[in-house]
Amino acid sequence: MVFSLTWLPGVLEAAGLKVAEVDGWRSRGRAEMGTARGVICHHTVGSAIGNMPTLDLLIKGRSDLSGPLAQLGLGRDGTYYVIAAGRANHAGAGQWRGIDTGNSSFIGIEAENTGKLSDVWPAVQMDAYHRGVAAILAHIRADASMCCAHKEYALPAGRKSDPLFEMAPFRAAVQAILSGQVLAPPLIPAIDTKSRPTLRRGNEGDVVRLLQQKLGVQIDGRFGSGTEAQARQFQREHQLVPDGIFGPKSWAALDAATANAVSNLAPIAPIETAPPVSPGAAVALDGKVLPPLEDEMHRVSVQNNKALAPNGEVFAKVFREGFFTTGRTSLARWLAGLDARPSGLSDSVIRVVRAMCVNEGGLEAINSYDGSFLSVGIFQWTAGADVAEGELPVLLSRFKAASPEAYQECFGRYKLDTLVQANKLTGLLLLDNHRLDTILAKSELRKPEWAYRFWRAGHHADFRTTQLVFAAGRIKRFIKISVAGHDVDEWFTSQYGIALILDEHVNRPGHVPGTLETALKKLFAEQVTVQDPGSWTEADESRLIEAYIEVREGTSMTNSTARARLIGECTRTGQLSDSRGSFQI
Repeated sequence: MVFSLTWLPGVLEAAGLKVAEVDGWRSRGRAEMGTARGVICHHTVGSAIGNMPTLDLLIKGRSDLSGPLAQLGLGRDGTYYVIAAGRANHAGAGQWRGIDTGNSSFIGIEAENTGKLSDVWPAVQMDAYHRGVAAILAHIRADASMCCAHKEYALPAGRKSDPLFEMAPFRAAVQAILSGQVLAPPLIPAIDTKSRPTLRRGNEGDVVRLLQQKLGVQIDGRFGSGTEAQARQFQREHQLVPDGIFGPKSWAALDAATANAVSNLAPIAPIETAPPVSPGAAVALDGKVLPPLEDEMHRVSVQNNKALAPNGEVFAKVFREGFFTTGRTSLARWLAGLDARPSGLSDSVIRVVRAMCVNEGGLEAINSYDGSFLSVGIFQWTAGADVAEGELPVLLSRFKAASPEAYQECFGRYKLDTLVQANKLTGLLLLDNHRLDTILAKSELRKPEWAYRFWRAGHHADFRTTQLVFAAGRIKRFIKISVAGHDVDEWFTSQYGIALILDEHVNRPGHVPGTLETALKKLFAEQVTVQDPGSWTEADESRLIEAYIEVREGTSMTNSTARARLIGECTRTGQLSDSRGSFQI
């Protein structure tokens, strides 16, 4: 049965908003809606990580409340996810403007937010909230007074607290849009200069197949969640806003990437320490120019949502309350330009780390917009979420120990130091001898100056080497974990298998033993593979890899399928071996 709210995506798109239609939404609902009289605003109380991590819950519901839990979900990037065209279980008991039939009379919007005061609403999300509510109210011929918060509707009073923001200014903003006092946002062009349409979730057809082929995802002609995830990943890698909508800018970037593809198959090797750099000056490093130092006379600036180096070069883009860039040098590309392998690392280890890095960032990658304040480099080491410690301080302490002069040039001159206890893998940053151990203190790291300092350091040969060595050290942290009576590196002895485990360990380190154990149980239940890895063949390990990837897909690991696919591609191009025994520490 198709329910009545099928007008929702069209109304939102006409308002210039990003819309993603969830599979099956037209026939999803508890029953038919009554007459839509208004909108109830909610927040999800979901994870701080990801754009719309609560989407599956909103679709399926909880053990105590059947789904759908809203007609619309609103992601942190301003994308509306259309979940249901029928009635949803979102209101509960309550009343607003004399109406007490909440689920039958009000459309529910669940906006992604942790519900904590520390979780600042991104401007793009709040703007979309205003415009989306205004578009719906205009369609149902209601004014801003018919928009309320769940906390305002719910009875008894105080039963609900969402959303935390004040509704009076929210309604004022909605009314301003309804009254035409706010300019409509610029629409993404429907086609590009080559007549290729702008694609988004829900689109189907031959152009979608073409895009899927170029992105390397399953080709089925349907722009679903997997294609959207890979589109976002591509956009991150090319410093575009990762909204998953493939418009003219994304098509142009894809054309350029296809034309300028660089082979990653060249050999690997050492580095030189960069010569001293004076503020405002640039010097040659690895055949390129090391960006100039930033100081009082040579400032970082922000213009038109772009972060500019002291020499005017764009090094990052503004996103939410911080900055991001995926970097311009992959680990593979840097290694390909070296004359010899960095000492102390086996070829196997380098290949494993290199393959895993296709899922993270470049050597100069920076993210200062999410809940971890600052993430850096090929493994996106963080300063730590909220008040927690992070791995970034440990990376910097290793850099300082290995290359004190380079550390002083990159960070010491700005009075940045670390506090890391012996044998610990997390620590704190110190700025002018003050601990960055509160949300307010860590917020300093969101400033464009720090984004630039870390981006610049990512060009330094010594810091690149430290990143590689620190990343490689992570392998030793899991290969001797005992699972089902044997160490991880007894079950997986191929470079491919170890790379997959490393991928999960970076993304969800605590999950590795459980995921592998579940995969082994699944494998042994088929009664094809013996339980002693010492007598295993390549076929046995291949079956375990298949089972492991399948089990991993069912966990909360981010983009597990796409990440496994990219690592698998490395085996097909010869960058990674899937032969049993090919991994040597």
